[in-house]
Formats: sequence, C-alpha cells, structure tokens
Amino acid sequence: MSVGVFIVDPVDDFERSFTIPVATESFYRKYWVPAIRELNLQWIALFENGVDLEQEDLPAVLGEVSRLKEWAQANMRGDDLEHMLQRLELLETELPKAYRRSGTVVYIG
Repeated sequence: MSVGVFIVDPVDDFERSFTIPVATESFYRKYWVPAIRELNLQWIALFENGVDLEQEDLPAVLGEVSRLKEWAQANMRGDDLEHMLQRLELLETELPKAYRRSGTVVYIG
C-alpha cells in the first residue's frame, strides 16, 4: 500500500496526469499513524482507507496538514523529517490546484 492523490473522473490531460505522492505504507505507519492518533486528525485519518474530497473540504484538510507539519518538526529528525515536510508541502501547494473546475472530486488513499 502507498497513499497518493488523484482526481476521480478526470476530464482532460491535466486531470488525468494529476498525482501527488503522499507516503509509502511503512513510512505512513511509522510516522503518520502516531501523529494522527496524537493530534486526533479527522480528515487525515481517512487517508489510510481512502477518502473522496470536494473543494469545500480543502480548508479542513489543509488545516490538518499544517498541524501535522508542526508535529513532524517537533517529533522527527534528519532525512525522515525532510521527507515528511516535502510531502506535506506538496499537499499544501498542489492539492488546491486540483480544483480547477466545479465539481472536481479528489481521492486520497
């Protein structure tokens, strides 16, 4: 298993090629799961089994991403921290770009 992002029912080349890597299974279990539990993250907890997100969900998800970044900076070190921050920053910058058209649904899982 690995967690990634893609657009459900893409309508053009941009949407068909839109992907964001989130985490491998081992990295997710080692770092994401403990953080999710400690911070009681509701949206990010759904990533493990998969969740459809609409544009109105974006502020709540990005808020949790921000909290997860703070957790990572306090609890992780070295290459693992850099890797985690890189993936979280990808989510922050790239996820909003998925919603170029009304009705877009993004799957994370």
